[in-house]
Amino acid sequence: MSEHANKVVIVTGGASGIGRQTVKEFVIQGAKVALADLNRAAGEEYATELRDAGHDVLFLYADVSKEADCENLIRTVVEHFGRLDVLVNNVGIEISTPIHEMPLNEWEKMQAVNVTSVFLNTKHALRVFLEQGGGTIVNVCSVSGLVAWPNIAAYNATKGGVLMLTKSIAIDYAKHNIRCNCVCPSIVDTPFTNASIGAENLEAIKKEKAKLNPIGRLGTPEDVANAILFLASDKASFITGSALTVDGGYTAI
Repeated sequence: MSEHANKVVIVTGGASGIGRQTVKEFVIQGAKVALADLNRAAGEEYATELRDAGHDVLFLYADVSKEADCENLIRTVVEHFGRLDVLVNNVGIEISTPIHEMPLNEWEKMQAVNVTSVFLNTKHALRVFLEQGGGTIVNVCSVSGLVAWPNIAAYNATKGGVLMLTKSIAIDYAKHNIRCNCVCPSIVDTPFTNASIGAENLEAIKKEKAKLNPIGRLGTPEDVANAILFLASDKASFITGSALTVDGGYTAI
């Protein structure tokens, strides 16, 4: 039997990039997956594709910066599948406006999407986990939660918040058989990365950024998804409050 066979998993931002690959890896291992996303068309198309391939997948439209959407997401998944085993908080955005020029609404949007969404989904998932006797949370953080990347101070601040929230949840709920960890990727080759770089000289810039990692390449969605699946598995049963770097050696320098 697969490590994740018949587990019920939620992946936010599951229609593209790291989230999309994470959904794929979980269903390959026999999990029942709810993918949540703001992109209704992409989410529904991907869920249909996976169902046609014989997997048990549910798409749910959700703006996870809003509590009503998060509460509805958790409730609907439990009603549909009967339980919840794994929550993967993957949603994130990046706004690179310098701090001295950043409008308050941009700062608040970054906090809402990158940090508040983790709090809200976790809040409602914890209530389910406490009632059923356990569960696992994996948050997608970033190496910028460990070291400050230049020119994205607000993003760094949000990822630092996710990191400390992860550790706090881990220590507060360990006695309830609930684990919480995060993965901290460096630059991963995804649509998110392409959008943050911009269209001009995209491939040349990506080649230069790859040199920042001692391994000499950008990360792939598979690299991060594999780490998420490990942390969500029973093989990681003694791991909680951890920040697993998936960074090609970037933070080792």
